[in-house]
Amino acid sequence: MSILNSCSRDTLLTAARGVAIAGVCSLALSSNAVFANHTGDGPEVPAELIEGNPSCAYYGYAYEARFEDYYSTGLVGGNHPDGPMNVDIILTENKTFTWVSHNSLVHAVIVKGGPNANGYLYSLGNGDTTTGEVHDDGLHAPNSRSGNRAGLSHISFCYTPVLPDPDIKVTKDCRDGPPTPVNGGADGAIYTYDVKVENTGDGALNNFMVTEALDGHPQGDGYVQCEIVAPAANAVAISGQTAIPNLSLAEGADVTLVVECHAPQPLAGKANFIKITADTEYAHEPMVMDDSSSTCDDLAPPNISIEKDCGNPMIRLVEVEHNSSTILGVQACVDITVRNDGLVGIDENLTDIWLTDDIALGAPLLLKEANDVDNLVLSPQESHTETFCYFPEAPTGYTLGESNGLTWYSIFTVFDPNHPDSKMALFSNTASVVAAGEFSGTGVGPESDDADCSICYSNNTTDFPAECPPGDMNPYPVPGLLD
Repeated sequence: MSILNSCSRDTLLTAARGVAIAGVCSLALSSNAVFANHTGDGPEVPAELIEGNPSCAYYGYAYEARFEDYYSTGLVGGNHPDGPMNVDIILTENKTFTWVSHNSLVHAVIVKGGPNANGYLYSLGNGDTTTGEVHDDGLHAPNSRSGNRAGLSHISFCYTPVLPDPDIKVTKDCRDGPPTPVNGGADGAIYTYDVKVENTGDGALNNFMVTEALDGHPQGDGYVQCEIVAPAANAVAISGQTAIPNLSLAEGADVTLVVECHAPQPLAGKANFIKITADTEYAHEPMVMDDSSSTCDDLAPPNISIEKDCGNPMIRLVEVEHNSSTILGVQACVDITVRNDGLVGIDENLTDIWLTDDIALGAPLLLKEANDVDNLVLSPQESHTETFCYFPEAPTGYTLGESNGLTWYSIFTVFDPNHPDSKMALFSNTASVVAAGEFSGTGVGPESDDADCSICYSNNTTDFPAECPPGDMNPYPVPGLLD
């Protein structure tokens, strides 16, 4: 871009201080440049008389632009590898001149006239290429032998081109909240990122390329697959280094890309990196790049709940071999229901569901699917019920008596006479459950519930089990029990 793209020529020559960078008239060309307060009545620095015909090497500079014979605006010349100097040289009264550099930082100027030259050093020291000036006025050659100011023979500028500085900035942020499970986490989860791409330098940027990586896992290795999903015009699946379609950024422009990454396993706090490159307008710096990374929250599994109820029926009779004979044994039955309390479409499935019930189950039980092979998986809001029947230990009710060495128990709920509103259940025990998120693998639980189950006698054989009798009828007589 032109260094004078927003300053008029009249402004430049009358104010004698007009330098425009990125479209703003200012005095600063470089953060390291030194500029004095210029009044237009003389050179910025005093002249140094140099004998003979010196070059820029006198001040320790290898590159110079030399102009002679005629002076005008828009003069171009010089031997710097980064390009020539573009300078205006305007002759003024009393054999003086003003100069304005359009594209270079000037470290020194040597003005030859007569047998010697005047040198003007603008940098902080010989050979320093980080400081200098972009304008000065009132420069002249030294006096001749006659004592009069010599005319201009040639002017040498010791310079460094101040080239356009293209640049790019990439900022990647994971969206708030956990990733979105795919099929409840059975097929992984989607992590969503906002990637802001800014043209922070000079000129336009084109031909954008993007690369995604996860802590050393580049795209294409099957671990994480990412794609740009918005804006729609820039949508593309990323595999290795991938061109971003239809993207061009003018100077100062920016765009926010929405990137979704599908991970089959939790990222577990790993940083997801993105690198973006772009082509510039300039041969001296044809490409710019930047990268950024972000770490996302992982899924927290939903809660699991458990409900334990007395079975219906609460008992069942089963044939049992005992002392070479078959007898009827009484089993107590309970229903245990577990539920994934998560939200559909937001939370993950639960699996590795273990039930513990020391009385009804004995050892912990891993719940299985109907095929009795695969572990049970509960999607959000799904529940699963199992019925377990077991031979209980001796009931906890009151004894009714003994006969032939056997103890007879009441077969209905026993009320504590000291606490009429309380019941001592014949069969009472607690079940608990733990589980893990199918995607995250994070455990939940234990959650527990208990059931106090009673077996009540009823004369109505069609209504069994019956409602337990009130406390004042307890113990309820069982005809023939002790006969």
